Amino acid sequence: MLKGDNIEAMISDFVYRYGERGKAVLEAIVRAAQRLSRTSTPPLPGDFDYRSIVEELGIMGYSYNPSPLLRILEKEYSLIKTTLHTSSQRWYTISNREALEEYVERLRSGGDEDPETVVIRLQIESLRLEDIARSLRNLAEKKRWSDSDYKKLYDISFKKLPKLLRIYRKIQEDPEKWGSYIRSIEEVFMLARKLRSRVSMRASESFRDVKNEAPSDLGRSMVIDSGGE
Repeated sequence: MLKGDNIEAMISDFVYRYGERGKAVLEAIVRAAQRLSRTSTPPLPGDFDYRSIVEELGIMGYSYNPSPLLRILEKEYSLIKTTLHTSSQRWYTISNREALEEYVERLRSGGDEDPETVVIRLQIESLRLEDIARSLRNLAEKKRWSDSDYKKLYDISFKKLPKLLRIYRKIQEDPEKWGSYIRSIEEVFMLARKLRSRVSMRASESFRDVKNEAPSDLGRSMVIDSGGE
């Protein structure tokens, strides 16, 4: 078994070489191993299998093939080891699971990130993208809006979306690092675009209604004025 200080040095080197993808695969390994230990009936052929890594990466917002990095983790760093390899499955064990879990937890909390990255992550999380997306979907589904609905749209449009746009323009420069966040933000913008189309249609309908009513109102006022002379 690899000692904690050795595994930390190797993980640091791996993350330095492979960046955001490397971090994502390490986190997926820990998440998969923890999930399988909770939900599967022992004994298992290993701590995790290839399929569970792909599933965890998908949940995290990634869609690339982890095989090359898993091979590097095994052949170059000895951080994992194949325990079962057939035509339909491949299982691995983690050389020092406890040390890897501790290191990944520090990565999750931003322990190895530069200050700018930490701040950007905090800003994105504080905006609560899921809440914004949910609110936009709810507004889009309503046939009639109340005053509170318009206030909610105002708050999102003027207080949250401009901040989100500034962050989006910044993180677009590094899609490898911010891929999952970029996709989440783009989903919010897509919902906002659909909602804007509906708002524009409602505004046009309201304008036509006012325009159609205006001549008769004007005619009545002219009759009243002429009768008063």
